[in-house]
Amino acid sequence: MLKFTPAQQQKIMYRLRCTAEKDPSDTVANAASQLAYELEGPQRINQLTDVDKDLIRYAHRMAYTPTRGVV
Repeated sequence: MLKFTPAQQQKIMYRLRCTAEKDPSDTVANAASQLAYELEGPQRINQLTDVDKDLIRYAHRMAYTPTRGVV
């Protein structure tokens, strides 16, 4: 079983949120958004499926950055 530090978990959630915001595929964007939300739960990070892991790898590989709003 993989163990993640809180900083690693935050980075994973960040990458997933950026993917949810920027990915052109609605399916991928929705899955990334849902997983980022679920990872806010206390033990979800310890219950990753193979699909979850693939999505995290994809989000990391794409390395989207957040859209910055003009204030």
